[in-house]
Amino acid sequence: MLRSYFKTAFRNLIKHKGYSFINISGLALGIASCLLIMLYVKDELTFDKFHENGENIYRVRSSNQVSDGNFIEFVRLPTGPTAKEELPSVINQSRYTKSAFDIRIGDQVQNQGKVFYAEPEFVEMFTFPSIYGDARAVLKSDSQIALIERAAERIFGDEMAIGKYVDLNIKGEWKTFSVGAVLENPPSNSSIDFEVLVPFQTYLTANDRQSNSIDDWFKLSLTFQTFIQVLPSTDITSLTEEMNAMAKRKMVRMPDYAPEFNLQPIADIHFSKNYAVNHQAGMRKSGNEVYSKILTGIALLILILACINFTNLSLARSLPRAKEIGLRKVIGAKKRQLITQFLGEAFLMSTAAFLLGILIAELALPAFELAAEKEFSISVLSSPIYVLVSFVVVTITAFVAGSYPALVISRFKTVAALKGNYDGISSRGGLQKVLIVFQFAVAGVLIIGVLTMNKQINFLVNMDRGYDDTNLLSISMGDIAKSSVSDTTRNKGQALLDLMRNDLIQVPSVKQVSGARYGYTMLGLKEKDKKSGESKTIQAHHKIIDADYFKTMEVTLLAGRNFVASDRFSDKKGIIINARYAEYLNLKDSVNGRFNLANARDDIIGIVNNFNLISVTNEIVPTYFSLDKSDRIRELLVKFEPGTLSATLAALEETWTKFNPNNPFDFTLVEESNDSQFAEQKRWQSIILTASLIAICISCLGLFGLAFMSTQRRTKEIGVRKVFGAPVPNIVYILSRGFSALVIISLLIATPVAYYAGGDWLSTFPYRIEMTWDLFLVAGLIQLVIAFLTVSYHAIKTAISDPVKALRYE
Repeated sequence: MLRSYFKTAFRNLIKHKGYSFINISGLALGIASCLLIMLYVKDELTFDKFHENGENIYRVRSSNQVSDGNFIEFVRLPTGPTAKEELPSVINQSRYTKSAFDIRIGDQVQNQGKVFYAEPEFVEMFTFPSIYGDARAVLKSDSQIALIERAAERIFGDEMAIGKYVDLNIKGEWKTFSVGAVLENPPSNSSIDFEVLVPFQTYLTANDRQSNSIDDWFKLSLTFQTFIQVLPSTDITSLTEEMNAMAKRKMVRMPDYAPEFNLQPIADIHFSKNYAVNHQAGMRKSGNEVYSKILTGIALLILILACINFTNLSLARSLPRAKEIGLRKVIGAKKRQLITQFLGEAFLMSTAAFLLGILIAELALPAFELAAEKEFSISVLSSPIYVLVSFVVVTITAFVAGSYPALVISRFKTVAALKGNYDGISSRGGLQKVLIVFQFAVAGVLIIGVLTMNKQINFLVNMDRGYDDTNLLSISMGDIAKSSVSDTTRNKGQALLDLMRNDLIQVPSVKQVSGARYGYTMLGLKEKDKKSGESKTIQAHHKIIDADYFKTMEVTLLAGRNFVASDRFSDKKGIIINARYAEYLNLKDSVNGRFNLANARDDIIGIVNNFNLISVTNEIVPTYFSLDKSDRIRELLVKFEPGTLSATLAALEETWTKFNPNNPFDFTLVEESNDSQFAEQKRWQSIILTASLIAICISCLGLFGLAFMSTQRRTKEIGVRKVFGAPVPNIVYILSRGFSALVIISLLIATPVAYYAGGDWLSTFPYRIEMTWDLFLVAGLIQLVIAFLTVSYHAIKTAISDPVKALRYE
């Protein structure tokens, strides 16, 4: 009997190829979307959980909390080794710092940006297995390096890397190393991202440090990461208190500077938000747990939409089979048998949809990986758990999506069914309409979300940053301690900059040249609020610049004066603050203020307008600028004439090679760099847009089925109208207006939901748009047009049909 059911089901699928294809494709699309999204979410939620001892590994952080809840991260260099030596619960520790330099093989030079100077404990603590060689022995040496498999293939091709020699450009000098180990590529869900491991001793030697200098508790570094491994039963709260006490003992001469530690589980790094991770930390960019939850919700909604669509189309496809159902009942088929038959058909289509969904997911995987910036693998049959889950998903989908059509069809009245009369189920059309409203409401929320994201991103892209980023180049100065410039009276960075400026200023396309230290230093400063009189700790940024910085950036001076070159040789200290800091100090347009930093007091000599160098997704905070008087210049800024990029780059590279031949010429267009700040928002916009298109497509398939049911029921009515002279447009309008009402109702439901969700997302931006009526109007028009086009197929087909055939219908 069961075989007969499946045989009949298969024949029906073949007989109604068009509807079978649409029904299976809709469900397959939902399954494929859900599968891809869940791959992403699974990858995000399993970050750093592949380490064998991951549950006992913690990143050591020490921080000072400032007023807005953010934290400043720094680690005293001897923290890890001291904790391992003095605290019984700490069984291992590892320190590393990220670097970048050129690798030379013969005459070929490659730039390598993911280099770690690491201690031997690095490969003990973390699970980065070796394919060839002993990575721990490599990190104990001073003449070997370890590569991951991807880097080895890029450098040596198909040749065996072990034993090969490479030259590394460290501090401007070439040093020869042999490859002593090749490691597996770090998984895509590893926060720690490296390609080359260099012995820690090499770092000490290159920086002219003795081994014990790195164990000085009064050395502060913003580039080192410190991890510890603890015993499984360790109380982390108690251990943190022990480490705080340890730091106070070691820094008894300066107790106010003793850090307070925070131990962060390695599995929490990826979603960490309250601590600033230094750009040199060698970590992959943080994820957003909220987005993962949103994606999970979208995946479930798309699957639900696909099941709803499957239900509507199955019911629509069953109507022409009314005579078959009546005949089966006449020859003795029971209700249970009819339900079993149609559930069998649903199971068969669900299985086909699931297999097609896997195929679609496989085909879409490369594009999805590109959008997600991750690597995935669909291995549905690679383990028993996946086989079991697949079977459960197919069974539940078939039961949920096929049970309602099976129940409805089994209730057909025998006589009415033999006549091909569908009035027996006309009263049950309400549920299909409710499902269509739900489908389009979900699609409406997603469409409004995409429009909101697009408007917000465009607002941020076109927002005035407070400086002109067009025709502006940023060049990394790298490390110039070993450059060809020799100047014992001033810092070598400034000396090199001066010489390069003299050459570059002669280039016709160059308007202005200046130098600065790359990025900001974030500090917690205690200032007295002039308005309230209270002393508060505020988050402030500090940037080190040269005298021409504001001219090059075209930043407006609001009050006071700018730095001049002679200030570098003056004993008198002075700083320039931004308008946000001046507002906090209640200085307005005057500069008669003092600036307090520790025990030093600097004169405020100028106030500049607010400008945002970090990201317009961050609020401008109080910022002060000091003039470089030591070896701190790391960034060269060049303002050039419009349309002269190629000529300017050629002149810059020539000048760079002349004065600094051993370091790579590394430049960035500031405007492009600023635009890249929105990559994360654009990526999520693309993901939500794709989800919206899928939801609309699935909703349209469901609407297609409901429109077919409606036109089938009203065939004779349409014939009568045509006999009495009703024009085709009028008939199309009559058949379509009910569906337009459904779409409008769905938009009314979607509007408050989208308004709340969109407002919640926009609240994460300090500078944002308002959700105006035009967003909802455009979304509504999009849905109405799509719905009309979907329904029009059946409406026009029925309207232009022969009225004689319609009158003879039934």
